[in-house]
Amino acid sequence: MKSFKAARKALARRFLPDREAFKGPCADEATRRAAWFDFLFVDFGILRLIWKNAARLSPRAMRMNQPYPGDIDRAAAEGVKTIVTARHDPRHGGNALVAERCAALKLDYVTFPLFSREAPSREVLLSAPAFFQSIRYPALFHCKSGADRAGMLSALYLIVQEGVPVRVAKDQLSWRFLHFASSKTGILDAVFAAYLKDQPEEKKPFLDWVRDDYDRDAVVANFRAGGVADFVERVILRRE
Repeated sequence: MKSFKAARKALARRFLPDREAFKGPCADEATRRAAWFDFLFVDFGILRLIWKNAARLSPRAMRMNQPYPGDIDRAAAEGVKTIVTARHDPRHGGNALVAERCAALKLDYVTFPLFSREAPSREVLLSAPAFFQSIRYPALFHCKSGADRAGMLSALYLIVQEGVPVRVAKDQLSWRFLHFASSKTGILDAVFAAYLKDQPEEKKPFLDWVRDDYDRDAVVANFRAGGVADFVERVILRRE
């Protein structure tokens, strides 16, 4: 770990001479170099060089982790028209690189901000239909690791746009995508669990339940995370 930190500091002196955090955008070759450094070594994008954590949701949508510019090229070649990020903070190199590539390819680049360790508010959940109706398809959804926020966004898409039952759509939050329900990110699962507890037969549509019955404070108060799973996810996998 110490040797990695030392190497990262040496690279920072080369790519970030002012040693300040990257804020973007890619305005010239120097800031583009800084964006790549931030993406690869601060945001740990180097770990996502081969592993994409990708899956197709429907003929109109797919999901993955933070894309490389080359991933944007491939998505565009497959007909994707909109890139949707669920990352709430745009001040990172990956965002700047994706924004630059989307502009070059004339793709829409939009945000539906979510937090991996916070239950979404009623307002955020109820804004989903208008958001999904406003974007051009096919669309690619992503967050940093493609596990938690991308999973929540994908589940919402399937529920709202494809009419998939919640009991099926919630599987977008799964260990298959390295999402761990027993960690603090399990608060996202708890939202769907609260709905299914109230509506085991799903007679009341999810968004109607959100509007009338969703108690975010109660969901948060009743949720308990496991220490080991949270350590793995937060420290080893370095999730946001």
